Amino acid sequence: MLSWYRKLQDFWNAGRPALQLRDFTSEASASVVARLRLERAMTIIYMLRAAAVIGCATDLLLFADFLKSGLPMSCIMINGILLAIYADTFYRSFRWIGSRKLDIAAPWFVNSVRLRLLVLGCLWGALVLILMVRANGHQQGLIYAICVGLISSSALITPVSAAFAFWVPVTFGALLAVPLASPGFDIFELLCLSGYSTLIAFCILFLNAEFIKRAQGVVQLEESNEVIRLLLRDFEENASDWLWETNGELELQRVSKRLMEVSRKSQEELRGKFPQVLLGDIAKFDQRAGSPVAKLTRFINDRSAFRDLVVPVVIGGEERTWSLTGKPIMDKAGRFVGYHGVGSDITAARRSQEQIAFLARHDSLTRLPNRVLFNEVLHNVCLRSAQEPAALLCLDLDDFKLVNDTLGHATGDAVLVAVGERIRGCIRDHDTAARLGGDEFAIILASSDVEEVAVVARRLIERISRPYHFDGRLVEIGISIGASLAPKDAKTPAGLMKNADLALYRAKSEGRGIWRFYDPQMDERLQDRRSLQSDLRQALLNGELRLDFQPIIDLVTNRMVSAEALLRWEHPERGVLSPAVFIPLAEETGLIAAIGAWVLRHACEVAAGWPEHVCVAVNLSPLQFRDSGLVASVSEILGETGFAPSRLELEITETTVLETNSQTVDALWQLHGMGVRIALDDFGTGYSSLSYLRRFPFNKIKIDRSFIRDLGHDKDDSSITLAIIGLACSMNMLVTAEGVETAEQANMLTSFGCTQAQGYLYCRPVGAEQIPSMILADHQLLPAAYPSAAQ
Repeated sequence: MLSWYRKLQDFWNAGRPALQLRDFTSEASASVVARLRLERAMTIIYMLRAAAVIGCATDLLLFADFLKSGLPMSCIMINGILLAIYADTFYRSFRWIGSRKLDIAAPWFVNSVRLRLLVLGCLWGALVLILMVRANGHQQGLIYAICVGLISSSALITPVSAAFAFWVPVTFGALLAVPLASPGFDIFELLCLSGYSTLIAFCILFLNAEFIKRAQGVVQLEESNEVIRLLLRDFEENASDWLWETNGELELQRVSKRLMEVSRKSQEELRGKFPQVLLGDIAKFDQRAGSPVAKLTRFINDRSAFRDLVVPVVIGGEERTWSLTGKPIMDKAGRFVGYHGVGSDITAARRSQEQIAFLARHDSLTRLPNRVLFNEVLHNVCLRSAQEPAALLCLDLDDFKLVNDTLGHATGDAVLVAVGERIRGCIRDHDTAARLGGDEFAIILASSDVEEVAVVARRLIERISRPYHFDGRLVEIGISIGASLAPKDAKTPAGLMKNADLALYRAKSEGRGIWRFYDPQMDERLQDRRSLQSDLRQALLNGELRLDFQPIIDLVTNRMVSAEALLRWEHPERGVLSPAVFIPLAEETGLIAAIGAWVLRHACEVAAGWPEHVCVAVNLSPLQFRDSGLVASVSEILGETGFAPSRLELEITETTVLETNSQTVDALWQLHGMGVRIALDDFGTGYSSLSYLRRFPFNKIKIDRSFIRDLGHDKDDSSITLAIIGLACSMNMLVTAEGVETAEQANMLTSFGCTQAQGYLYCRPVGAEQIPSMILADHQLLPAAYPSAAQ
């Protein structure tokens, strides 16, 4: 009994962990004591939440049961105090857990909780005593059950002092209440309650003792490993290599200073699973069969050893090469407990080998692939064209010979280098651009989509045709492009080159500075295109253009918060044409400014009659930003229509962002300063860099429908969508998902944290006259609310 008394005295000592009474002199001991305090504080917080909810419910039920028989004022006051303390405790639990100094203030926190538990215990004990006198048989059983529950909950509380602060008054009140039961009391009830209370007291002591014992074991294990850590630390400080190790879950452990220096990451950034945390995006996306990352993944999945495995890694935007060696570690039972290994940076030696191979397959002037490498890539593309269609673009500089003849070959070489750089800026990383010789270039695009190829071709012509400045001289050249598609136009390298050359010849013959697709019936298509261009000039005058609107839904409230204005051309002979058909024509013929102004004005006039919380989104062409009067035009339209700038959302594509200049940047910031919101449309489908999100005043990102289409079925699309939403949320931007067609997609987007959605699940594009009725109906746009949404 004396030993138990001393142990209880240790536990009760100011609520401080008994671990502090031990003679721990190492730094590890102090750290574990701090962790023990914090863990106890966190445990109390979560316990208090549940206790507050259950305590309030029990108090209310007990109050309701006795209310019909009449309650004295003292009981009513005790009930009120109990509810107030429980409510305050529930509220403060969130404030406590959110405190950044909880680990420092843990002793104070435990003391405050102990006081609360003591007050709660006294109130419950008093309430039980008062009610037991007035209780009938049924109510006595209820009180008895509540007493047992209250006494039992003490076993879940730590430390011991806090547990007994609640257990003592509750137990004392319950034991006194049993003899007060009328008409008499059963001695066996009192004995059972006493025995059960004693058992709970033992559980409080035992469970807290086990908690402390486990912490002591951790300290001893850390101290026994300290010598090994010192030896390993000495190795890392005096060697160019570094050590790495993981636990059984493949999470990187004990990150060394040398590893942080080599990877240029902090200790926090190196927390995660191996090898992703070290290799980054390469480990996620470079899983091609036979690749180094795929081999490393296979070794890890098989729990097998690997030696001097060469893998790529990107550090600070620079690609480097590491050599990794690892060995799986098993415990005595044969269970895998992690990897131990060594790594080294072999970038310098690797680059020397790669430089020799690079010079043999690349143009020494522009650093683009030469004809040898280009022919190899084109041959492989043709072999895969049935499964992976592609496009070949042949480029030829206009009047380049004149540059060489008048300004010299040095200037001509400088122009070729600059052209090569601009070509690189117009294509994606997985496309291929090559210099075939002289002023001839070629590009292989990993896409056969005509519109996408056309976008790249237009971008190439516009970029390469910009003036060049060399040694104070202004040089202007043009470029013509011919394109052929595989396997549509040809399935062999020779056939693709021949057809692309024919298209290039046609482009040059029709005026140069343009692009053409190969087509056996090219003349007929050209005439048809010219006819459509002529009709477009009359479309505005004849009132053939109209706007449809597609609602944008708030995924939390399912309310319509905006609508996107969609342009349609009601051609008298060809029927309704989409913008994809005639907007490129408008851009080529210079009509885009007039059409864009009409769309903006008409959209603002229509939306001005909507409720103030509903906005309108209007798409802008990249060419509209070249108009120096764009900002003035927007301001004038807003003033004439009386439409609030904050309700106008201008959507621009990544193409617009990619073609930025100082005029575009100024226009965006001026519009933002007016209160107009800017949205980046079709995010992820273009060629722009994520750095643009920081440079420009975007308020919203719109996720392209291509990522939403297979959401829930394609793991990559789900990962990309989740990454975009997380990126937008971190930058305080709204996110709109386009093309939402199923409830499953909407549910997944909501779980991802997406804020808005639009698509056929909610409503197809409708005429302007239908929008007000949708808003006034019930202010909610549900999938089955309107016929147009279900069609």
